[in-house]
Amino acid sequence: MAVLYIIILIGVLVFVHEFGHYLAARIFKVKVLSFSIGFGPRLTGFKHGDTSWDIRLLPLGGYVQMYGSDFEEITDKEDPDFDKAYNNKPIWQKAIINLAGPLFNLLLPIPILFAVYMGTVTTDLPPNIGQVLDNSPAIGLLEPGDVVTHINGEEVKYWTTLHDIIAENPDTELKFTILRDGKSLNVDITPQSTTLRDAMDITTETVGRIGVTPDLAPPIIGLTSRQSIAAANGLQTFDEITSINGKPIRSYVELEQTLNHNTAETLDLVVLRPSELDINYGSISVLSPVHITIPNQVTSSRELGITSANMFLSAVDAESPAAKAGLQKGDRILEIDGKSVNIFRSFTDKLVQKWDEPHEITVQRGDEVFKTTIQLERLTIVGEFQEEMPIIYAGMYHKTPIVSPEQVKMTLKDRFTHAVTSSVTMTVKASSLLVVYVVRMFQGRVSTKSLGGPIMIGHMASKAGEEGIDMFLRMLAVISINLGILNLIPFIPLLDGGKLTILLVEAIKRGPLSMRTRQIIAYIGLAMVALLIMLAFKNDIERMWNLFFS
Repeated sequence: MAVLYIIILIGVLVFVHEFGHYLAARIFKVKVLSFSIGFGPRLTGFKHGDTSWDIRLLPLGGYVQMYGSDFEEITDKEDPDFDKAYNNKPIWQKAIINLAGPLFNLLLPIPILFAVYMGTVTTDLPPNIGQVLDNSPAIGLLEPGDVVTHINGEEVKYWTTLHDIIAENPDTELKFTILRDGKSLNVDITPQSTTLRDAMDITTETVGRIGVTPDLAPPIIGLTSRQSIAAANGLQTFDEITSINGKPIRSYVELEQTLNHNTAETLDLVVLRPSELDINYGSISVLSPVHITIPNQVTSSRELGITSANMFLSAVDAESPAAKAGLQKGDRILEIDGKSVNIFRSFTDKLVQKWDEPHEITVQRGDEVFKTTIQLERLTIVGEFQEEMPIIYAGMYHKTPIVSPEQVKMTLKDRFTHAVTSSVTMTVKASSLLVVYVVRMFQGRVSTKSLGGPIMIGHMASKAGEEGIDMFLRMLAVISINLGILNLIPFIPLLDGGKLTILLVEAIKRGPLSMRTRQIIAYIGLAMVALLIMLAFKNDIERMWNLFFS
């Protein structure tokens, strides 16, 4: 089965690429002699018109052979095919013919991803506010439980719509219409301009953010003081309160609301408490139920002495930036750079966006509050396919589940619109990311060990195929973008980008390069491509060796 996935992947990508060249050549009436998938001896094929359509032995690429191509000058104007020779076409037509192959690879992901989104994205989160970040534009204006119905008069039915409108309007005031307790309210919020850096530190993007999330904090608690009522009655940080006086509790908001309306003289709590079990080959964490009765009438989380465990560290790696800053498991993060934080993801985002700068954080440990400075590090890790990847590393973790609202079913029209916009957006973003990645590689900022060849592609295709058709199609889209961008590298003469560079030189020179010059350039290009293939094969072999024998 793995071989089938590889054949499909390479076959589709090569066919689409070469068909781009073929179609452009035919549009400009260039005679195409051969359309070949693979190199080496011909296995099978057929001839249609002037073109021989062939499948060859080595499935490492393909080519379109055109009449009067690079090293074949057709000078006899009496030749009936003189006007059909590639080299006799205007430079702009030859440029389009060379550009068409990579362009088809860059366009292929759009219909592929459209099909994936149409087939798999049938629901979305509702536009309900789950949590509001401290020091965010939404603080004091939006509350957990609010439902956003319109922004600037545009109907908002899904969280994705809400997110996209905000992201596209940094520093622009937006009018939100919300439902709160059955009443319609209008609030004006200006999304804060935020620069996002990806986890691999390759690209940045400026978007709008107002500081809201769709998910709710789970009813997992942290103690605010060792002298609190909660601590005195046996509650512990990372306890999950599942019921209060027999009422099931699903989120921290429900926990607070239940306490606020409590009229009972005592609190009967059912708590799930994590505990470590030592086993022969390591340890596992299990949740054990604990019943706790608090003989006090408590009417708020503050009075009880608890808060959401959102900002409590569940683990800290030894020798990590967090450990060097003196952080420990169970510490509660209160502030970063003098500003309070209440959602861990927001805290780590602030660290990552300026990872190369030191950050002052305020920490609570028991009843002690102190400040420390943390400086994140940029590391290189080995990925799933043994490829090297740079990451930004802090070494501290917060492991509590999120509580997502129930998803709503999307209409067919909305699914279609989402599939169209998402497929185009994701293709553009992935292409831009890869361009930056290639530039960084030539700058020496990204290791060449991240390059992969046929072995790695085959391994990835096989694994994606085993996970389902949608994952295989996503992989196909990603590799198609890779193929398109890499073929446009301008200083490797044998690739399409190199050929376009030569055409640009000829346009500036106002005449073709000599046959001898073109041959020398071709030999240099062949050597460069050979070195590139050898490097990719070397990386593949090292990855497979490490994967199976390390």
